[in-house]
Amino acid sequence: MSGLGGMGYRYVNPALLMVPAVDARQPEILLYVPKANGKRELVGVEYFKVDEDQDLATDSDRSSLFGQPFDGSMLGHAPGMPVHYDLHVWLWRDNPNGLFEAWNPSVVCPAP
Repeated sequence: MSGLGGMGYRYVNPALLMVPAVDARQPEILLYVPKANGKRELVGVEYFKVDEDQDLATDSDRSSLFGQPFDGSMLGHAPGMPVHYDLHVWLWRDNPNGLFEAWNPSVVCPAP
């Protein structure tokens, strides 16, 4: 976890990750947090777009949704993950830092 808060557990739909067009109705990643009863609660979504040229110095293919440009481009967070853009949307959990901020100080996720 970051000192800035958390992002939740990610549930990725691999079929959507490489689709070139972003569709607000089909987020690539769902964000969940643990509940006291051990189950997980949906708190937000993350939209993901692969950087077409894989060059951190360019951003001509940056997407936007809801009037918000995606964050990035950024390196992948795991081996084999491409340079990409993403946009977090905290639909079901208030983020005191803003609806579209990546880190949410009200989210804490212990290691699975």
